[in-house]
Amino acid sequence: MPGREETSRVLVTGGTGFLGFRVVAALLEAGANVSVMVRPGQEEKLQALGDRIQLNYADVWNKASLKGRARGHSTIVHLVGSTRAEPERGLTYQQINLVSARNVTSMAVSDGVPRMILLSAVIRPLSLSGEYIRSKREAEEYLQNSGLNWTIVRAPSLFAPNTRNFGLQAFAFFGALFPFNLFSTRMLPLPVDIAARGIAQLALKPETHEDRIIYARQLRQLAKGSRAARQRRPLIQPQQRYDADPEGLDEPPFGWLPPHS
Repeated sequence: MPGREETSRVLVTGGTGFLGFRVVAALLEAGANVSVMVRPGQEEKLQALGDRIQLNYADVWNKASLKGRARGHSTIVHLVGSTRAEPERGLTYQQINLVSARNVTSMAVSDGVPRMILLSAVIRPLSLSGEYIRSKREAEEYLQNSGLNWTIVRAPSLFAPNTRNFGLQAFAFFGALFPFNLFSTRMLPLPVDIAARGIAQLALKPETHEDRIIYARQLRQLAKGSRAARQRRPLIQPQQRYDADPEGLDEPPFGWLPPHS
């Protein structure tokens, strides 16, 4: 009998981003059937994954473009969002983080997808306004009231270990040591590959974790359930030019409507 990984069909939004690409890679290495929602012109960012994914063309900020795009999937993993707002261009935190999540949640309900995983944040970075975390919490509340089987991932800051982000890496290393690990472990930065594998396991094996709101510690535990992680196999990485900005928006909102099928 095939395992859950072999039969699950997962739709990922934000799959071209810093975390999203790696979540897609982690799902594929676990044997999942993966669809990635993209807009035309974004496909090149997924080249390293070959032809193992299905592309669903739509715009998460355009509700009309989402109609029917999630049918046949068992889970949606929504990873679209950003810490960067440009209000002068209409890119408010509400638009980037809340509206996208609200539209994708509504798509899941209308298309009959029973489960959705939402990427949120554990805390507001000191350099950002309160609007950032408010938009995240409002997105969480919308999903919780949707009637879907939901899981929320309140992620800390993420980093790629092979990059020069020494500050986050040092914070993550020393913060995990005694006695620092007695305080605020939810906020410790996390290697992005661990977060990706944890989210993939959450999507494929929801019965392994009872918590509905997931933090860094649970992501670490979940990642250990990945066979590839136990075998210390490296996760497929995106091409470098698409991996320079972990906080950047994976796709600019607005401006595209798919042709009528």
